Amino acid sequence: MTDESAEEPEAGIARKKFDLVEEIKDRVGTVPTRLSRMRWISAPVRARYFEGIYSKRYLLFCALASLFTYFVLSGHDEMVRRVAAVFVFAAGCWLFEVFPIYVTGLMVPVALTLTGVFSPSESFSSFANPVIFLLLGGLVIGQAFRKYGLDRRLAYSVLLRSGGNLDRIVLLLMLVTAFLSMWMSNTVAVAILLPVALTILASVPDRYKNFKRKVLIGMTVSATLGGMAMLTGSTPNMIAAAFLEGEVGFGYMHWAYYGVPVVLGSLAGTYIILKRAYPSPIITLDIEDVRSQSNELGAMNRMQKRVVWVFGITVFLWFFGSELEILLGLPASVSSAAIVSILAVLIMFGLDILDLRDMTSIQWEIMFLVGGGITLGYAMMSTGAAAEVGNAIVGSVGSLPLALILVFFICLSIALTNFISNSATAAILIPISMEVARVLESDPVPFVMAVALASSVAFITPIGTPSTAMVYSTGLVDKRFLVKNGLVLGLLAASVILLFVWLLPVP
Repeated sequence: MTDESAEEPEAGIARKKFDLVEEIKDRVGTVPTRLSRMRWISAPVRARYFEGIYSKRYLLFCALASLFTYFVLSGHDEMVRRVAAVFVFAAGCWLFEVFPIYVTGLMVPVALTLTGVFSPSESFSSFANPVIFLLLGGLVIGQAFRKYGLDRRLAYSVLLRSGGNLDRIVLLLMLVTAFLSMWMSNTVAVAILLPVALTILASVPDRYKNFKRKVLIGMTVSATLGGMAMLTGSTPNMIAAAFLEGEVGFGYMHWAYYGVPVVLGSLAGTYIILKRAYPSPIITLDIEDVRSQSNELGAMNRMQKRVVWVFGITVFLWFFGSELEILLGLPASVSSAAIVSILAVLIMFGLDILDLRDMTSIQWEIMFLVGGGITLGYAMMSTGAAAEVGNAIVGSVGSLPLALILVFFICLSIALTNFISNSATAAILIPISMEVARVLESDPVPFVMAVALASSVAFITPIGTPSTAMVYSTGLVDKRFLVKNGLVLGLLAASVILLFVWLLPVP
């Protein structure tokens, strides 16, 4: 092999990382003059094992595994065999990224229709699930925040309130990142605040590299944890709600009942662990310099105020819509988070806050992934495939205490979500967890919440979530540091999830 050919994989990886950085810059948009001068570089890394396996070469492997599953289950119901084959094929495509994960989500209803499991209308009905429209509202609100620079105002507010103290900067960055992730994707939250963090870190001497790593690790973990707090924070949340709504009635307040305590406990533990493991240097930030940059933004303009008002009213109705219906004698309407989300979208267009050009920047493909995940889960439950898997799991661990069965699902979810998407993990395991609960004659809510929350603990590997990949791509956090701290903080999050899911009474 020539030297040139040996260098091609390295060059290809470097190009991919440079493209990722360019995409981040596009997402962040225009930033104040001093922030725009920050220097982005592509960090050269060795070829990683997953670079080689994610390719269409594995399409044949997934197809053969699907056929093998179908013939192995020859003694079972025909529909169970077909759904199991589709399940294995879709899970393989998600795991090896034979296709983009969103395309695999769109492939699921097609495969279920071609195999005769569902009719076309049944296969695509999940794409009209209220959860899809709740997701749409969250994406549009995030776009409005970015368009009118409210993200930058929030970032400067963090720095000013810190008083220049480094530990306080770390804490506030974590809290703001988590807060943004409650209402928009964690990828967007990190894209908003990463330039601010990198600008701060650029002025920190190189000898304090552990402090720089602490800031970035804290941000990516906070983004992931923040997405657990609210129903709109992450796609596994919405997938879980879609299944539970049909079983026990499950809405925005129910999710926050579990999500908020888990997030607060995990964030507090994460901050304490990082503070003690990597003490901050005894230096302070020049707060007057930050204040002068903040003053350049001026007062909030009319459009920014409109976005804040629409956002505030939307959040209020998400939480208290049902009480408002009762108070005003309204029909069932604003108690639906999906209806409230679409109302927010309509109001933003009616007030000229957004136009059609703004909609091109929204990640529409996420809806394919969520819709496909819900469809696959419904197929597994309606045909009895999930029940058979659930019975097999119960046969193996059913004699264990409930807490240990929850530990099993939490650990399995975390292991999967760090190598495949969190949405795919939730789509695969939530139907199975519900069937395990049914066989054990237990309430399904703790099982589903354990899986859904654990599916978001995807900050252990660089490929866990796009937000983690963003932080990794800066070159300031190496893989060993990420994995080592990710394992510790992942264990913390798993313990907090178990504590609240197990101990909190089902609402």
